[in-house]
Amino acid sequence: MKCISCHKLTEEKLVGPGWAGVTKRHKPEWIMNFMTNTDVMIDKDPKVQAMLEICMVRMPNQNLSDDDARDILEFLRKNDGVK
Repeated sequence: MKCISCHKLTEEKLVGPGWAGVTKRHKPEWIMNFMTNTDVMIDKDPKVQAMLEICMVRMPNQNLSDDDARDILEFLRKNDGVK
């Protein structure tokens, strides 16, 4: 519920980037790290900083547990057709 207010399952940008293809563009470890260490990634990761320049809005830290982040990653993989 938290994610869908800013992200679409397609390539279309809403507030944040669309999710289609995200698991093909980024490694699972990077996606997990961004979901669980959002503020650090925004401050230090060049890929995230480049996305911030496009979206112009910092992704809020959702305080996800590792299990919740894994569930979202699996959802994203299924959305991308990755088995």
